[in-house]
Amino acid sequence: MAGDTFAKDSFASSQGARFDTQLRKQSKHSIGWSILRFASDQVFSFIVFVLLARLLTRADIGAFALMAIFAEVFRTISMAGLTQTVARESELTGAFTDTVYRSHMGFSLATSAIIIALAHPFAAFMNAPQIALPLQVLSIVLPISALGQTHMALRLREFGHKTTALRSVASGIGGGGTAIVAALLGFGLWSLVIQRILTEIISTILSRHAYRWKPGWDWQWSILKRNLGINGSLTAVQLVYIATTRLQELVIGNVIGVVAVGIYRTAWRTVDIISNGAIRPFTTVAMQTLARVKDDRVELARAYQWMISKAAIISFPALMGFGVLAPLAIPTVFGDKWAAAGELAQVFAFMAIPFTLNQFASPSLGALGASRSLLTISLTQLSLTAIFTLIAAPYGVFAVACAYVVRSYLTLPLQIFLLGRVSGIGLRHTWSAIWQPLTASVLMGLVLHFTMPATRALVAHPGVPELAGSWLVLVLNMAIGALVYGIAVIALSPVWRGLALKTLRKFR
Repeated sequence: MAGDTFAKDSFASSQGARFDTQLRKQSKHSIGWSILRFASDQVFSFIVFVLLARLLTRADIGAFALMAIFAEVFRTISMAGLTQTVARESELTGAFTDTVYRSHMGFSLATSAIIIALAHPFAAFMNAPQIALPLQVLSIVLPISALGQTHMALRLREFGHKTTALRSVASGIGGGGTAIVAALLGFGLWSLVIQRILTEIISTILSRHAYRWKPGWDWQWSILKRNLGINGSLTAVQLVYIATTRLQELVIGNVIGVVAVGIYRTAWRTVDIISNGAIRPFTTVAMQTLARVKDDRVELARAYQWMISKAAIISFPALMGFGVLAPLAIPTVFGDKWAAAGELAQVFAFMAIPFTLNQFASPSLGALGASRSLLTISLTQLSLTAIFTLIAAPYGVFAVACAYVVRSYLTLPLQIFLLGRVSGIGLRHTWSAIWQPLTASVLMGLVLHFTMPATRALVAHPGVPELAGSWLVLVLNMAIGALVYGIAVIALSPVWRGLALKTLRKFR
């Protein structure tokens, strides 16, 4: 596949494309593998996270959260949106892919050096000197990742999401398993550093194996300049998004302390695992799918509604159900030392609607090239997050969590308005796609609110151990929630009612 040019693929142009049977089939296939990937990712990540949370201290978790913010910012800078252009480029050439690969590698080496230089000042600012050396070591993840990112982007351009699923499972098992062993051996914070490095090494090896392309040296400044110009706003949006979602942890670390960061991060990470597992399989495919039909407003709206409705049918009940169960679930699963994180997670679960719609904003507007609209949304979110967080921080982590939820709903109308202006996808399109799972999820949440005390009283018996009783209450309420939601969504949605009837007929 190396050479001066790449053959023009069947999806080189979106002109005249439709969200027809072929594109829907490819999207479903990729979503299926993405669901497998994220399901395995989230299940295994959750297991690893639980074990590490039990083995490590709250300060260790908080310290690594601060390190991760710093590393994530420079990772985004090093990528500069270059690998994302692979999906959007109408016709790939050897010069284009060589330029993307070599530029990404150069930026990664430069940002790695910057992290090494700034690690100690950052640690001093956060009053956490223990993170300086681990952060410097962690910087090698950037050039390691750059060795395989372009290969994976080329594979995904061909809807090769099966590859990402297999790669993710393998790297997760290798990195997570090693981190658990390291934690058992008393490595503390270094266990998490080892996990991240090993995970990236495995991912890179498998990425290069999945797409047998040998980078050349046909680097061209004109290609880099053009793509940096296109991606400048998108990269800024990603940086602003990181700042928006992680700013609270920086403020908490500076104002309250590293332990409080650990509690906040554990609550957020738990909700994030659920939302990623439910939503990301769809948003991962959204860019490729929506880019094909971007020139036809009707087909674009159809594709958007189809994807967001399928994501909402999973994300709404998962987040709302967890919101009710969180105060019991987190201390039961993670241990009593994380009880405060359960209350915070309950607050974050109120973000079911913003979580779902926000994660579709970037691929939707990105596919349309509306980077300025994305930047406007992101800067507004960041500004309000900064204001609300600084006001709330003196009152504790619970106040910070509530402030973030309020901010997410205040900026949601702006996101809907800008998406509608650019694409013609308005509130009506979005509401028609989500109202049924939203209504069913709210009903489920109300039922669980009343069944939780009842099931606790039911299993409260002197002969039942407390931990076993807590697990029994969780399992019972999860079953009740699934039953109520299933009945409600079938009653409300003709589509899901038809699917249920069709499934039943197969068993006759």
